[in-house]
Amino acid sequence: MFALLTTLTTLPTVVAQAVSTVALVLLGASGVSKLLDPDPTRGAMAAARLPSSRWIARGLGLTEILAAATGFAIGGPWLTLATALYLGFFLFTLSAMTRQLPIQSCGCFGKEDTPPTWLHVVFNGVSVVALGYLLLIDWSAVPWAEPALDVGLYLAFGLAGAYLAYLVLSQLPRTLQMTSNR
Repeated sequence: MFALLTTLTTLPTVVAQAVSTVALVLLGASGVSKLLDPDPTRGAMAAARLPSSRWIARGLGLTEILAAATGFAIGGPWLTLATALYLGFFLFTLSAMTRQLPIQSCGCFGKEDTPPTWLHVVFNGVSVVALGYLLLIDWSAVPWAEPALDVGLYLAFGLAGAYLAYLVLSQLPRTLQMTSNR
C-alpha cells in the first residue's frame, strides 16, 4: 500500500520528511535541555505518577539525542526510537490534558513555565504519523542522496521549523493566556 502511495505522488513523503526533520531537531534540543536541567522533566513525570528522578530525566534526554542523531544520520529503521519517543510524548501530553494534571512544565524545553497544551498533543501526534510513515516506507527524514543544496535546504528548514514550533508550543499559549486575562 505504501509503495502504491509513493508511486502515485511524492507529496506524502516530502511532507513526512519536512515534519520529521522539525520533530528530530526538537527531539535533539529537548534531549540537550534535559541533560542540562532535568528538574522540569522530573517534576512532570512525578506529577503524572511516573517513576522520576534526575537520572531518569537525564537518561531520557540522552535517549532523545541518540534517537535524533540516528534518525537524522541513517533514517529507515533507525527512526523507530524517535517514533516510539514521540508516541510516548503524545500519550503523556494527552493524559496530562485529559486528566488536567497540575503540571507547570511538560519538561520538553527545560523550562518551568511550559505546561503541556493541546498544541503539544497535536504536534506530538503529527510527529508520530510523519516519523511512522517514513519508518514504514524505509526512508530518511533528510534526503542525503540528493544534491547538497537540497540537503542544505532540508536542514535549514528543520532548524527554522523547529524554532517556529518551539515558539508556538512555548510562547503562544502564554501569549493567549495574557490576552484573555486582560
